[in-house]
Amino acid sequence: MPAESEEPEGCWAAFGYQNHVIPVGAVQAVGLCGVMADPADVGPRDGRPTCSVCSVEARSGDHRIVPFPSNE
Repeated sequence: MPAESEEPEGCWAAFGYQNHVIPVGAVQAVGLCGVMADPADVGPRDGRPTCSVCSVEARSGDHRIVPFPSNE
């Protein structure tokens, strides 16, 4: 019988009209999402994919991060 694969842990970042699941314990983010940064830390765009809405929300400082909802 094959072993069940565990679902990765994550947190749900909700802001504006966008929702993202950010992996917990990731060594490096796949994309640079503005919601994960304070406005003072938002730098110029680099080569990673960026959500334009995230960028605006980060620059305004209007964001919140909540725990990933459980299926229980």
